[in-house]
Amino acid sequence: MRLVLVRHGETEWNREFRLQGTSDVHLSDLGRWQSQQLATQFAGTPHRLFSSPLLRAREFAAPLAERYGLPVETSEDLREMSFGRWEGLRYADMEPADQELFEKWCLDPVQTCPPGGEPAAALAERVSRFLERIKRELAEEEVAVAVTHGGIIRTAVTLAMQMPPAAAGGMQIHTASVTVLDYYASTWHLVKLNDTCHLTK
Repeated sequence: MRLVLVRHGETEWNREFRLQGTSDVHLSDLGRWQSQQLATQFAGTPHRLFSSPLLRAREFAAPLAERYGLPVETSEDLREMSFGRWEGLRYADMEPADQELFEKWCLDPVQTCPPGGEPAAALAERVSRFLERIKRELAEEEVAVAVTHGGIIRTAVTLAMQMPPAAAGGMQIHTASVTVLDYYASTWHLVKLNDTCHLTK
């Protein structure tokens, strides 16, 4: 079986380098174009289409759902982590103490938690639950697409590849990128990471 993890397209907050977390933000014009590109260029036929419940992910999933006539199944396990009081802020907007904490979080998101945000262990627990759900619900040779967020995808890859949790902090996942995991012989295999070839104009 195959799990295609797609990060939502660009939002205005992405463009402004604001932390989004669980805030509901629309796709930008570029983000909407990215969603059309993915739907047009998607190779193969997905059997299930999952999405984070957040607006930017559902908007991004819509063209793909339309192309394949699939319902969009929202899952709370695919929701981005909460950044607590950092949500909506740029680094430059933070107080010095928060800037220092943010730098620590960037270096080690496992041991550092945003003030009032979601701990890495809680995030990993729900991502692991979603991966187990995919193994349980998909039949052999079936393909599932999950439109979600950078933090979710980084965590999914580290869990699937049995990497140290802190490795997620060093993984770049671009907006509208595709990451592919195959499951066979009782283990996950990383096929593609952070692919944006479908966005070539």
